[in-house]
Amino acid sequence: MKITTTSGLIWTLSSLWSKKLEYSSLIAMLENELAESDLIKRINTWKKLLKELEQEELEIRKQWIEILDKAWIEKFEANWIEVRKKVWIWSLIIDDADKIDNDYKTEETKTTIKINKNEIKKDLKEWVIIQWVHLEQKISLEIKYS
Repeated sequence: MKITTTSGLIWTLSSLWSKKLEYSSLIAMLENELAESDLIKRINTWKKLLKELEQEELEIRKQWIEILDKAWIEKFEANWIEVRKKVWIWSLIIDDADKIDNDYKTEETKTTIKINKNEIKKDLKEWVIIQWVHLEQKISLEIKYS
């Protein structure tokens, strides 16, 4: 559509703004209607219950890891079940990527910079203090059924 006059421009833009306002109002009305619907309320209730169960499971796993730690054991077997404390190797976590020295960066393409975590780990083993990283180790409780 080619607009050649000022009044045509004003009329066309006014018409577009009017339609945009109408469509935005309809969308807002439908979103409100959906938010108040029983289905969304039921979905949100089940999401909340699921989150509570996940939190409860996490707390139980933490308690059993503490029990195993206090007993100085890594695993036990009972009633066809094996409960084991699983420990992963340490992971290097970069807290602030903006503070990474160029010594730890290698340019692979003109748009991508790859972080050389092995070089950082090597320096950490040599007791170099690097403020923007820390080591983290995941521990979980593994349960196997026989």
